[in-house]
Amino acid sequence: MANEVQTITVKVRRADPDVNGGEATYQSYTVPLEPGSTVLSVLRHITENIDRTLSYYRSCRIGKCAGCRMVVNGKTRLACTTAVTGDITLDPLPGYPLIKDLVVDLSAER
Repeated sequence: MANEVQTITVKVRRADPDVNGGEATYQSYTVPLEPGSTVLSVLRHITENIDRTLSYYRSCRIGKCAGCRMVVNGKTRLACTTAVTGDITLDPLPGYPLIKDLVVDLSAER
């Protein structure tokens, strides 16, 4: 019997202020769970293989710049360093103007 690939469901809050008045909806994606997966690697899989329209921020990929902050299962985390072991729900960082999907304007005063 061949090893089956484990999959997870990634639920992402999607919104674009320039479309439909910025109304937010959640979209679910089924992705393979690879050993060592992070939120950032899961998001990359989605944009490279499933949905190129999903927007998120990535930069240093090592937890230094903190640009990839988002809400993961209700807690503020860095996408590049947060391990994924099961289903996740992703929301943009609250308190900042939304640019699109998981991207917020971190330069805006809070």
